This record gives sequence, structure tokens and C-alpha cells, in this order.
Amino acid sequence: MRKLKYDYVVGTGGIGSGILFRFSDNITLGRNESRLAELMDVRDFCKLHIILHYVITYLNKSIPVYAIGRVGDDVSGREVLGLMEQYGINCRYVNVDSHEKTMYSVCFVYPDSDGGNITTSNSASGNMREEDIAAFFEQEQLKGRGLVLAAPEVPLDIRLYLLKKGRENSCFNVASFTSDEMGECISSGAFQYVDLLAINKHEMETLVTAGGVEAESGAPECYGFLRSQNPGIQLIVTQGGEGAQFFANGYSERIPAIWKPVNSTAGAGDCFLATVISGLICGVPFYEHDSSVGLGGLAALASSLKVTCKDTIDFTLDRERLKEEAARLGIDFSDKIKKLFLYTDQ
Repeated sequence: MRKLKYDYVVGTGGIGSGILFRFSDNITLGRNESRLAELMDVRDFCKLHIILHYVITYLNKSIPVYAIGRVGDDVSGREVLGLMEQYGINCRYVNVDSHEKTMYSVCFVYPDSDGGNITTSNSASGNMREEDIAAFFEQEQLKGRGLVLAAPEVPLDIRLYLLKKGRENSCFNVASFTSDEMGECISSGAFQYVDLLAINKHEMETLVTAGGVEAESGAPECYGFLRSQNPGIQLIVTQGGEGAQFFANGYSERIPAIWKPVNSTAGAGDCFLATVISGLICGVPFYEHDSSVGLGGLAALASSLKVTCKDTIDFTLDRERLKEEAARLGIDFSDKIKKLFLYTDQ
């Protein structure tokens, strides 16, 4: 078996499920309004589950992938844990909380594909403690170098604690933060513990504002601010139909979106990040200084397939499907993506 760049993956973030309503028109829901909407036959999952699912699927279970989190002692918690374990995610460090219910979201979408969600703030995921994180590093006989993932939907201080533990253990730290967390991230010095930050356009704009940065285009200035906090940080800014931007070592790359008929954009950004993480684990460079289609293009291809699926996880998406779609579209990926990710047995 080919040696991978990292020996294990461990992540924390929200674990749960939800439902989706589709409105019949694009009029924004009002503050005091009641409105009928269609309840969709959609499976909705939370961020940690989504990202780790793709990682373990792409890598064919070739390295251990651990989830750290909490679910409630309820049907929803048992169902989502069973599904995670079915696909090979190690859930030994997902505790069953007897005081709070499993995280749950009510999502809504408009005909133009915009939408939002309401997610429980008093869920089991919100009840995470530092000892939940510490138990993993104390009990596992860790060998080699790991990749740490700190995803939203658990308290920010708990994710920061995981990033600090990752730094102590020489891990590669990947993180994402929500818009309303950016001010606290700056004041707490969170970015110094992050090797790769993945945020969307709104989160980027909020970070720029919170950092007091005067920005014309936003993303380059955001990256400049982050480098003042952590010179080696890498940045992904996803921008929906506008594509994405990569920043690393003073360089930048714009990643165009690949158009597909949209069934649901929910989970597309998480799919994009999971594909990047999986490529990095396989040794694919974050940024290649040539004209070939690199890791960003691979992630764009994956997320373009995801939006054709109504569920937040596309359970049919794997390396074989990526290869088939790349061939159909005539995408010529870099030699490193071909050799290290697409056309190698894990």
C-alpha cells in the first residue's frame, strides 16, 4: 500500500440530522409570517458527518478516521451514529448525552436555490467539553502525523482546544468558522493554530470587517490579514456559483465553478473541503505552479456532482465517479492528482 502523507484523521463538529422545506416562491420569509411550504424527501446531516464521510469514502478506509462529538440518547442520535459507523468512521469518542437531544436543523430553500436553516443551539453537540477531546489523545496510541478537523456546530472554545492539541501533536490543522465567530477568533488568536482555513464568501467578508481591513475585492485582503496572524496559513474561500479561491505561500489561484443543474447546494461546500482534505492526505499539493488542473479543480468537480443530489451527503460520490465525470468532461488533471489520488489503489 502506498504511504499516505497523514496517518489518521480526527475531527470534531456537529453531528445530527434535519428536514428541508421548499418554498413555492422567492419572497423572503417575514418575521411574523406563517407560510405553507413543501416538506422535501431529503436526508440532511451536520458538518462533521458530511466531511468525514467523503474522506473515508475517497480513501477506501485506508487510514483511521475518528469523530469526536456528542449525540442525544434518542432515535436520531442512534440512526446517525449507525450510519457513520456503517461507512467506517470510528465513533468511539462520540458520547451519548443524557441531558440534551441530538442536533437538529430545519432547513428551507427558495426556488432560486437560496435558503437557510434554524439549528438547535441547546443540542448535545453544544454540550461538548474539553475532556471529550482530551480523551482521544490520552487513550489512542497515536503513531505518525495526523490531520485535525475543527468544524462548526460545537462551541468555539472546544474546537480551539482541539486545534491546540493538534498543534501539540504535530498535526496538520484544518478549520472552518462561522461568520458570527470571526471577532472571537481574532481576539482569541485562533488563526495561529490553523494550517488550512476554509470559509465561504460571507464568512470571508465578516472576517475582513472584524479585522478592520479595508478591502476592495475581499479575498486577497482577507488572506493578507490572516498571514499577519499566521504567515504559513493556507486559505480556501468558496463562492458558490462564482467558484473558489485558493491562497498559499503568497500565491493565489481562482477555481472556476463547474455548472450542473442544481438539486440542492446544501453540503456542497463541505464536499469541496472534504475533497481537498482527501487530496492532501494522498500527497497532492495544495497549489501547483503550472497550468494543469489541480486540487481546486478536483474539489470543484466533486461539489458540482454533489449539487445534483438532493441530500446533504451524496452517497454515490467516490473516486470512480470522479474519474468517470472527469473523462466525460475532458478534464485533464495534473500528473500528481492522477498518480496520487485518482488512479491509484489505496
